[in-house]
Amino acid sequence: MIEFEPTGNYKKPTYIARAKDLNLAHAESQQMFRRLVERGHVSVFIADVKGYLFYVNHAYVLALGFETKDDVLGTNLADVVFEDVKKRAEFLKKINETGSVRDYEVEIIRRDHMPVILSVTSNLVESDEGEVIGIEGIIYNVTEKSQLKEELVMEKQKLEQLLEFDETISSIQDFDELVDCIVERTARILEVMKCSLMVLDDETDELSIVGARGLSDEVVKEARVKSGEMIAGTVVQDGQPLLVRNIEYDRKFQRANRPTYLGRSFMIVPITLGERVVGVINVSNKIPKKGKGREAAANDERAFGDVDLRILSSIAREVSVAFENVRLYKELSSLAVTDPLTHIYNYRQFSKSLDYEIKRCRRNNIPLCVIMIDIDDFKPYNDAFGQPEGDALLKGLGQIFRDQLREVDIVCRYSGDEFAIILPNTDIEGVKQAAQKIQAAVARAAFKKEVTLSFGAAGYVDGITQYRLIQNADKALHQAKQEGKNRICVSQ
Repeated sequence: MIEFEPTGNYKKPTYIARAKDLNLAHAESQQMFRRLVERGHVSVFIADVKGYLFYVNHAYVLALGFETKDDVLGTNLADVVFEDVKKRAEFLKKINETGSVRDYEVEIIRRDHMPVILSVTSNLVESDEGEVIGIEGIIYNVTEKSQLKEELVMEKQKLEQLLEFDETISSIQDFDELVDCIVERTARILEVMKCSLMVLDDETDELSIVGARGLSDEVVKEARVKSGEMIAGTVVQDGQPLLVRNIEYDRKFQRANRPTYLGRSFMIVPITLGERVVGVINVSNKIPKKGKGREAAANDERAFGDVDLRILSSIAREVSVAFENVRLYKELSSLAVTDPLTHIYNYRQFSKSLDYEIKRCRRNNIPLCVIMIDIDDFKPYNDAFGQPEGDALLKGLGQIFRDQLREVDIVCRYSGDEFAIILPNTDIEGVKQAAQKIQAAVARAAFKKEVTLSFGAAGYVDGITQYRLIQNADKALHQAKQEGKNRICVSQ
């Protein structure tokens, strides 16, 4: 029966004696073993019933992190391979019951302090009389294989999360909500403490942060990166994903690590629409494995790998589609409420906005006025200079209205050459001032000929309907036309 006896001390007489018992001291046997295993890549060992090693090949020495055979011989399997008491007991139980154990995996720290996963296949050695006199076996280093298996399992799990991620962001139509979702889900999928989403401003050619997790408000607010500058700007310029396992040794971006910036290992992936880069996703600071607090991250930083990069690249592709969907949704929404020529609100939105402002006026007891505007002699202008110039006049007036009024004022194209303006929290005196500003700006404008406008204004009073308010303003406009145009009339 095999029963390891870990001591950590050599017993050279023991292993020499057992070598004779197993006939390994004979010249022919030694020559055979030398041919078969000494130059092989598979680790081979033979030990006595107490687990003391009296034969190992060179591959075993290397696999366990030793320098020479003399460092190994006389040591005990329990001290080197089966340090884990539970794993040792389980192995001994199996081999004593069945006489052999195949592909038994153990995790150890080698003598050179490197963690490895070993696969042990072993058999009992018996004498001619059937007495168990030792144990023999081979060992494979399966660290890379186990890591690959772990990566495949992880990638499968991440792909499942990606499917859910895709379904979630594809249904979001608000940009800010989309950004928050992208940052949170990306950080969760890749198990990181820092994640940021940057978009590229076409006018300034600068990246700025629109959403982040794990970054200070100051960094988010002040971060500006020109295309081609720093690391994120280089990714924009190159248009290629970037994986840095350790920036302190990276040839292209080598520098001392900045604790307030990214970790030593990070990834940056571009977000593209067609051939154009519109932003980047940055991730860094992988969350430490279980059993280690976040404060240990600086000393036990996990590096990103190829699987992580593939996942982040997949996320970036889904983000680009989601960005495009939000853009199209905005355009469609804008078309539904905006006049395509003047780019101001249409009649539909005017009616909807006026209904809302009337309710707000009633609830808060604040003033509300409406102005109806008509272009004086628009038909002769259109006939004289042609429809393109007529359209240019309408567009120019739309821009003047926006420039001269407040942000809260609602400008609409009411019909062909007629406009309407809703002025919340404004009395009749304020309406007159607004109309005078518009008149002055139109007089300064460089149209094909002098252009004037007629204005009709009405204020909301308790009890009247939206229809009646518009009708009052329209009557005032009709009065302005009758009185000679280019004037402001107010409904009494």
